[in-house]
Amino acid sequence: MFDALLRLQLTPIIERLAQMETQLEDLYRRAESFCRIGVCQEVDAPSNTCKVSHGELLTPAIRFFNPSAGAQTETRIPTVGEQCLLLNYGGGEGGAQSVALFGLNSDRFPPVSSVATLTRRRHQDGTQSDYDAAGHVLNWINGPTAFTGSREQVVLSLGAASLTVTPETISLQVGAVGMLLNASGVHLSGPVVDHQGRVISTA
Repeated sequence: MFDALLRLQLTPIIERLAQMETQLEDLYRRAESFCRIGVCQEVDAPSNTCKVSHGELLTPAIRFFNPSAGAQTETRIPTVGEQCLLLNYGGGEGGAQSVALFGLNSDRFPPVSSVATLTRRRHQDGTQSDYDAAGHVLNWINGPTAFTGSREQVVLSLGAASLTVTPETISLQVGAVGMLLNASGVHLSGPVVDHQGRVISTA
């Protein structure tokens, strides 16, 4: 009789504990799926969405973060194979309420700079721009075209042609032909100098 009474009194507590255990298991499951490392599998640039694999699962088309998306906006489409941090803000298992935060380096896409003061961006076609805060130097390269700017000088080169500007001089060089402007005047160099088709100097 005592055992029956005890069971009767404990039944609501046991049921409540079982309910709390189920709730805790659900919370643990949701917490585990809240933040995961994923890999981009598909990209739909027009809709700014992508599909991301994480483990054996694949999300539906979800949105991804951009560097900025306000009055000042910048779009950067992720690459298939790029790693991301998958944030499941809805807590579901299907991944429909998730967003992808890209920018994690991997063996496939290693960092392009290992210098703390150097910020570098490299595009798919090899074009590269970087700024070295320690040296105060800005560089931009696209095939044969290059630009370097610092506090001391600016240099623009394209194949055999180059333009150099310093606080004291402006220099233009095309192969063996050159022109230098400074405080003392205009200085020309090369095999031939002409004015309106008339040769005024030869080397």
